[in-house]
Amino acid sequence: MSIHYQQWGNVQAREQILLIHGWGMNSGVWCDIAEYLEELLPEHLIRAVDLPGYGKSATLSLQEYSSQTLAQSIEPLLENKQTTIIAWSMGALVAIEMLNGCDKNSCDENSRNENSAESPSIDNLILVGATPKFVQDNDWPHAVEARIFEEFSRGLVNDHQATLRRFLAIQALGSRTARDDIKTLQAQLFVRGEPDTKALEQGLNILLREDKRQPLAAIRQIPISLIAGEKDTLAPFKVQQQLALQENITLYSIPSAGHAPFISHPEAFKQILAKVL
Repeated sequence: MSIHYQQWGNVQAREQILLIHGWGMNSGVWCDIAEYLEELLPEHLIRAVDLPGYGKSATLSLQEYSSQTLAQSIEPLLENKQTTIIAWSMGALVAIEMLNGCDKNSCDENSRNENSAESPSIDNLILVGATPKFVQDNDWPHAVEARIFEEFSRGLVNDHQATLRRFLAIQALGSRTARDDIKTLQAQLFVRGEPDTKALEQGLNILLREDKRQPLAAIRQIPISLIAGEKDTLAPFKVQQQLALQENITLYSIPSAGHAPFISHPEAFKQILAKVL
């Protein structure tokens, strides 16, 4: 299948930054951040991908829709480059799976040293508004109730555009600039083509069903940065604090931000990126 992406910077670069969006959105949400990264790191290649079923990758041809198949679909973009991944919301589950797949394919530090000219590598992971498990459980109490995503699934049947707009409103909850955040997200929602309805349905299944706590805990060979809005209602800040107990995970918080801190607080977000890149 054809994966579409936008790119900035040095196409011949050996180092790249790969930006992965969340449920319902597309690569357009990253344009402001990508332009900043191009200025910050002019020798890097910057790519923002449209996941299958979204944006200009809107024709869905995956037999199974999961974080694993999404990861496999965009892994060719790693090429032979040293890659930093910045992944938001559902995109974080895909990024964790990409690291998991890289481990299975021996893309670790030793194999890169042996064949560094040909082997791709992911050597930095930045997760935004992220949680390895979106739905609460007995041993995961600070997450979202399953009924929230189940209601969105039912809403997709009747009016998927209205359901998407409702989801955007939830993402902005807690942010002091919620109204402006929603307008910004809505402006990007359909600009690169309507998302495939099956991708929306199956994406909600990913949010409802998938649990990446163990795969995330197994990623020890690279630094992981969490950028979190303290008012996030979809990936609550208490979850971020719990994840940051892992030795190689560092938490960076934006006190008055919600689920999309790069939209609501772009300057604070950019300052954090400058620290971790």
